[in-house]
Amino acid sequence: MPLATLAPKSMKPNLSEPRWDAVPWQDQFGVGHATIDADHKRLFELFNEFVAAVNANSADSDIQGVLSDLLDYTDTHFDREEGLMKAHAYPDLATHKAMHDAFVRQLHDVNSALDAGGEKGAFVLGFLGKWLTGHILGVDKKLGAYLKERGVEA
Repeated sequence: MPLATLAPKSMKPNLSEPRWDAVPWQDQFGVGHATIDADHKRLFELFNEFVAAVNANSADSDIQGVLSDLLDYTDTHFDREEGLMKAHAYPDLATHKAMHDAFVRQLHDVNSALDAGGEKGAFVLGFLGKWLTGHILGVDKKLGAYLKERGVEA
């Protein structure tokens, strides 16, 4: 996926056009484990709800609600994914978990900034979209291959 789709469409936004593109789920994001893939699809849905809320210039409280849902689901997904890694002695567990922990810290920082009335668009959408696609296509693909090699099914 070209990273250009994760950037604002124009430096001078036309409020009649969306500033940000949604990032649709693509089969290439699948890691080959049904539970993990379903979680990832839900994360994409929540990310795209966030994009829609920002594009619509929704109230900060509405954007905050979508971000809160994303935080909650991210925690659920990471717990599930890390449980699979532990249960199947995944050798890169510590590194993978550290990436998850850093991402959650960044999401909480963004959430705190929104609480304080901070910018709701550029950093959040750029960072979130890049992390989501990059993490899945990188480290989660390796996890999926590892689980598949061991015959672990959802």
